Parts: sequence; structure tokens; C-alpha cells
Amino acid sequence: MMKIYTYSLLFSCLATAALAQKGPVAPSATGNAEGLIRETVDAGQEFYPRVSPDGKSLLYNSLEKTTYFTVSETGSLTTKTDKKFRIIKKEIGSPVTNPLVVDAAYPTWLPDGSGIIFSYIKPMRPVIARSNGAGVGLNYISQGEMGEDDAEPVINRDMSQIFFTTFMGKSRMICSMDAKGGNFTVLTEGGHLALNPNDNTKIIYNGRVGKVVQVFTLDLKTGQKAQLTQGDYNNKDGAFSRDGKYIAFVSNRENPKKKNHHLYMMKADGTELVQLTQGDTDEGDPTFGPDGTIYFYSNADRNYNIWKVKPRSTR
Repeated sequence: MMKIYTYSLLFSCLATAALAQKGPVAPSATGNAEGLIRETVDAGQEFYPRVSPDGKSLLYNSLEKTTYFTVSETGSLTTKTDKKFRIIKKEIGSPVTNPLVVDAAYPTWLPDGSGIIFSYIKPMRPVIARSNGAGVGLNYISQGEMGEDDAEPVINRDMSQIFFTTFMGKSRMICSMDAKGGNFTVLTEGGHLALNPNDNTKIIYNGRVGKVVQVFTLDLKTGQKAQLTQGDYNNKDGAFSRDGKYIAFVSNRENPKKKNHHLYMMKADGTELVQLTQGDTDEGDPTFGPDGTIYFYSNADRNYNIWKVKPRSTR
């Protein structure tokens, strides 16, 4: 039986929450943002958007749930649910979508646009794999899994090193390996990492501080860590702008007693914080396009879909 660990199960939990809620049909932008648009409209739950190097296409995760009933020989009725994880590709601004890989999640573009890397979840333990830009050809990057749940891969600019997270024991760890799956190294505990496009020696990631999650930075050369965000509330899912000067993330600081997170942006050193979305929706997984537009998921209209918004200024 296939095991799907913490991060994959998150999709199922979020999907259930979205369907159970009644709320706004769209996120609400603050005065610091403009051009709020819904990018995807599919019935499936959609997460983890990633914009292509040329800014023309989008990859994202899709979770489709099918519930059906079976009758046993004794006449008892049983409810069963099938979950299908897929990576979807679409042209930004176009309604046409193209399913790329089934039983896969956490897609990331190769810097030269020649293909994608992702977590292939069909094996007993998920592994990091690669295919071309059309989803053709499935190649394991390593000979097998590095941990219990290899996920969230990112690759450096010269495509020589891959960073990813995996579950080891009771903790999610950030790890690295070379592009052929060798030289496996455990770097630190954490999740949802992002690589600075302008300085590939710096990453940001989610780290737990007590009962909340904060954004941390790690210098890959020195091993020095620093906590970028503070507070008795979650600050998480950090993503660098294409020039490395800004970080988008989500936080429930507006109302820490609720699980709703909203979109924020700050300079890469943690200063000049601005709020971009507000209200009763839940946002996450922000990512920047080349023009500064931020793509993210939101549970507006009772379904997790991909939206986009542009900060009014980046001084």
C-alpha cells in the first residue's frame, strides 16, 4: 500500500476544510495590492503554483477526490474515497490546462526551462524525479528514496545541486544532493524551502518556534541560521522575488485564533512589511513571476484554486 506522509495529507485536509466552509467568493486585496485575478477555476483542489522562467506558464498541484459506495455480500453499505494527485501545466491567462504527471506533486521548473523536477508519490516512499516540459519521460534522480517522504525539490541556477525536504524519524528535514542523486546531505530541520534566485547560497524555510511556524534563512556556505519573522502567530511559506530583494509569505497575525492565513511581503532582510490580502479566506504557497506578480492558493468560493495579485510598489 502506498504511504503518503504529512505534506501529501495536507492537501486532503485543506480540501475537506474548503468544502465545509461558506465564505467569500474571492480573496480581498488591501490597498497595497492591485490586479487580483483568479488564475484557475477547476473543480479539483489546487496548490503549490510555480511560474516558468519565461513567465508564460504555470505548474501546480491538483488533488481530485472521488467518493463512491460499495455494497458487501452481507448488504452493508461502505463509503470509499479515491484521491488522485496530479501536476498540471497551464498557460498563464488561458483557461486551457494540460495534465503532465499523475501520482506526482511539488513541481519545480528547471532554470533553463528544459523540464521539471517533482516528488513522485506512486512508490511506497515518494522520490524526487524528473521529466521534460511536456511530462514525457519519468526519471528517478536518485536510485531510491532518501527519506520517508522526499518532497518540495528546488534546483540551483547551474542545475548542479538539488535541495528538498524529507521525513526522517519524527521530523521533516531539509537536505541536498547533486543533480544525479549523489552526495546526499542533511542540512537542517524544516520545510517549504525556497532558494534565493540572486544568491544560491541562501535559502529560506519554515521552522517551528514553540507552537507557531516562522520563516528562517540559512546560509549554505557558513551554516548560519537567522529567524526573519517574529510573533505569537504563524509566518510561513516564504518565497523570493526573482531579483532576491523581496519575500512573500503568509501569516495568521490578523487573527491568531483562526487558521486563516493572508498574504504579506517584506524585504529580504525582514524589514518594510506590507499586507496584501485580508478577510475571511485562507491563502498559502506564494510564488513570484518575473514581473513581480505573486501567485498563491486561496480557498475563496469554497474551493482551493490559484489566484494572483501584484504589489502596488516595490521600493
